[in-house]
Amino acid sequence: MAHARPALRHWRPILATGAAAMLAAPAVAAGIGISLDRSPAPPQAVKRGGGTEQLSYQVTFNTTAKTLIQTITDPSGAVRQSATLDVSGQPTPIGGSFSYSPSAPAPLGRYRGIAEFHTVAGFESSGTVAFDVADDLGTLRLEKYEDLNGSGTRDAGEPGVPGWVFNLTNPQGNASIGTTGADGSVSLAGVPAGLWQVQEVIDSGWQPTAPPGGAGSVEVPANGTGTFQAGNVRCAPLTGTVYMDANRNGRLDAGEVGRAGVKLTLSVGGSATTTSAGDGTYAFNCLMPRAYTVKMAVPGGLDATSPNPLTGIQVISGRSADNNNFGLAAAGTSPQAASARQPDIRIAKSGPRTSKRGGVFKYTIVVRNRSGFTARNVVVTDVLPKQLSLVRQPRGFTLRNGSITWRIGNMKAKARRTLSFPVRVIAGTPSTRIKNTASVTATGLPARRASVTTTLQGPPPVARSGGVIG
Repeated sequence: MAHARPALRHWRPILATGAAAMLAAPAVAAGIGISLDRSPAPPQAVKRGGGTEQLSYQVTFNTTAKTLIQTITDPSGAVRQSATLDVSGQPTPIGGSFSYSPSAPAPLGRYRGIAEFHTVAGFESSGTVAFDVADDLGTLRLEKYEDLNGSGTRDAGEPGVPGWVFNLTNPQGNASIGTTGADGSVSLAGVPAGLWQVQEVIDSGWQPTAPPGGAGSVEVPANGTGTFQAGNVRCAPLTGTVYMDANRNGRLDAGEVGRAGVKLTLSVGGSATTTSAGDGTYAFNCLMPRAYTVKMAVPGGLDATSPNPLTGIQVISGRSADNNNFGLAAAGTSPQAASARQPDIRIAKSGPRTSKRGGVFKYTIVVRNRSGFTARNVVVTDVLPKQLSLVRQPRGFTLRNGSITWRIGNMKAKARRTLSFPVRVIAGTPSTRIKNTASVTATGLPARRASVTTTLQGPPPVARSGGVIG
């Protein structure tokens, strides 16, 4: 159907989709032009031979109305349905709806719904939206998580990432998008069954660990669910200080000064070097999550008073690995003798053996310094599992990306510190067990960890699905 389209001066076409169109409607009504919305919207589809696509429109204008043409075209561009409404003399705005039910032999693929408005002067404006037609429907689930340890698989406690965008191509080759919700996932019900291609949109500062390149395919079965899971990591620094160990106790104490110009080598599947700054500090920046080793080149005439090299330094996605310090003193004191005078920090963690979904319980962490020496810069970290939410903020903590941190500072000999916080089991979690791990670090000491596992009672809930717009 051809129409002359003269130059337009006073209209502004607004093409909105899904929920966005509904939110935009009041602004459209105040302007001049046409808005067109549909349900369902890609990536969801309408089923051939039984489903119905509903389209609604609103036209605002400042001339004299004449006709409104409603058209549906199939993937080849052929007109499948058309109607011309006489709207002569109707006042602005004009609103309404029309629907389309694809028959069993109708082509599969992406259709177009078009609303075209004419005044007594001729063509005024039009709006177009797309919708998909398929034979079988299923659910596509997208899950995005931060791969804290860079393993390429989702481990307990690794948090979901909200607001993450995925570019989707359905089995018919048509594009749409999906965006993760607050828990890092989204379930798109009523999408065409078959093989989907998925590509995550990588935000700045992140790198995919699984699948490679953040792209892959997933089969959505008819009346079933296909899940695409993507893990990403952020780089983080490894830092420490080279210091002159005045009392030769193997730890950085108040008043001990840094040593500049000391070479440090980082190794794991390769190596990198740096030199301590004027205040003795050093950093290896933007490291990917894994375990690293740092070795200090001991200057002539000095001995290392702390372990050298430091091994098994675990870098976690987006979290700085600090307090990897090296002590130096005049030659004559062995590293073994210094190590014997180090503090002994231990950690224990407790929680219930069982809980109900939706139930509330408390974790308790106990940190002890079992030695006769002061432990410096004690830090306790607890990565909250995705199945739990905080009921109340614990005292003296910081919270970042699901990781609870207490910076305790120095702990005197034989000191003890108890930390606790209440959590709630997310009612809809499908998990049957929750493992929570806490760790403690201190200057010159390797990290120690303690875990507790809670079994959830009763059968997992029935999965429910939602949708997004495309």
